[in-house]
Amino acid sequence: MLGASAALLYPVVNGKEASSQQDSEAEIRKGSAFAHGIASGDPDESSVVIWTRLSGSQAPISCRWLVATDENFSHVITSGKQQTDEAHDYTVKVLVKGLEAGKQYYYKFESPEEISPTGRTRTLPVGQVESLTLAVATCSNYPFGYFNAYEVIANDNSIDLVLHLGDYIYEYGIDGYGGQAGRRLGRSHKPTHEIISIEDYRERHAQYKSDICSQAMHARHPIVVIWDDHESANNPWEEGAQNHQDNEGDWKSRRNFSMQAYYEWMPIREPESGRKPEEYWRHYKFGDLASIITLESRHTGRSKQITYGDHLKDLDTIEQASKLKTEVIGNPSRTMLSSPMKKFLKTEIAESVNANRSWRIIGNQSVMAKSISPKLNTPFFEQLRKNLNAASQRRLDGLKKLGALNLQSDLDAWDGYPAARENFYQIAKNAGAQDLLVVSGDSHSYWQNQLFDENDNPMGVELGATGISSPRSLLAFGDEGLRKFDEANTANNKEIVWADGRHRGFIKLVINKKNARADYISVSTVESRRYTSKIIRSVDIIKSGSTLEYT
Repeated sequence: MLGASAALLYPVVNGKEASSQQDSEAEIRKGSAFAHGIASGDPDESSVVIWTRLSGSQAPISCRWLVATDENFSHVITSGKQQTDEAHDYTVKVLVKGLEAGKQYYYKFESPEEISPTGRTRTLPVGQVESLTLAVATCSNYPFGYFNAYEVIANDNSIDLVLHLGDYIYEYGIDGYGGQAGRRLGRSHKPTHEIISIEDYRERHAQYKSDICSQAMHARHPIVVIWDDHESANNPWEEGAQNHQDNEGDWKSRRNFSMQAYYEWMPIREPESGRKPEEYWRHYKFGDLASIITLESRHTGRSKQITYGDHLKDLDTIEQASKLKTEVIGNPSRTMLSSPMKKFLKTEIAESVNANRSWRIIGNQSVMAKSISPKLNTPFFEQLRKNLNAASQRRLDGLKKLGALNLQSDLDAWDGYPAARENFYQIAKNAGAQDLLVVSGDSHSYWQNQLFDENDNPMGVELGATGISSPRSLLAFGDEGLRKFDEANTANNKEIVWADGRHRGFIKLVINKKNARADYISVSTVESRRYTSKIIRSVDIIKSGSTLEYT
């Protein structure tokens, strides 16, 4: 859908191996009024949000924005002035209206001192649409490495839209998750402490937006984003979060600060009148081809996570574990989605079916497929254990016990809320949709999954994206240990066709009326700006009766 790259966009490396060219450009822009780049997103058929930030000012300031049909701005179709100030952290966000459907546009900003780079964006199409190409991304952790995969996305002119499934930033301080890698790579978090206040969240967003690969991706492609947990704090639920402690103040205040900064720093629309900021869900319509419907499963309807630390020591038999799964984890009162979210889903999935769109893509935070821990009492894992440190040995021992007891691997994912998952499936079935194409983030692993309800009725397929830079939690197992674990997990679970937690990258998803193709694209390293990228797996998806299947 998008045309050739614009000469005035951020330069990107044209070969397979990255150089320091972009990083030199980043150094030049550090003193710029547009040091955090430009971005666009949250489009519909007649409007799109464009974004920037005016750096260096300590007083209210205005800038001019322009939108044109060509990169040279010889045909400017709309423009205006926008004022910003400290109350908005000097961010500028414009909802540009009155645009034509399915059309490419170029935009830029002019401060009193300079002109921003040019960005490229596009409105959603209407009517007959033949194809759509998405980059599905998630889990970009600044200290863990360079956002090389963002640069690969930026370089791909066939991509129409970036779909980011959350964990766009991380909340930890330099002594937390990723801290050691950050010190080694010179990418330590700012501020250095865990972020809690509005000033903290703003500074962290600013740091992530300073990354040159991120700036290149945002300038070249519009983005659709949802948040997951780390935009606020690890594993939140309605009334708290795993990584929010009593000495860190009021949870609701912290959560609200995180949302305020998110709305300021991301190219998304402000909440509609009467809707709370946390009620953040969307339906993007691509003519007669596809719907992208996004979920909010963190702040508006999630019950507190069950943690095995509260139960595992008391479990010795499969019967005891089965009781935990049925009576505690599977308690029907445990929810993932709020009532307003479910009402939205009922209406919008039905609208998509009635409009006879070929695809229903669900933008989802965490893995939806059922995943029971595999049996790890094998000679390989016995030998592996001897080579691990004490912490990793405990981690392996815990996984072995989960496997022996036939328990779920991850209770923060949909596996921790099986009744809520069935409720979601029932909403889709009532709307006439058992052909869901679920795309999921959070796990730092690639997934190719089949989805079934509790009665073994097919519900569609799931594609899980690995981290842009965030590593799998089992990294200490080594490359071979991770491969063996993924093989065992796949063999142990009907819904898992393939999994890979050894790589970082993204998914390129190309869909047309008859089929979809998913390329799992990885980068060779995130610890250097010299890297290569490659497709490690490709899968095709077709309609099969009323559902989807892999070919």
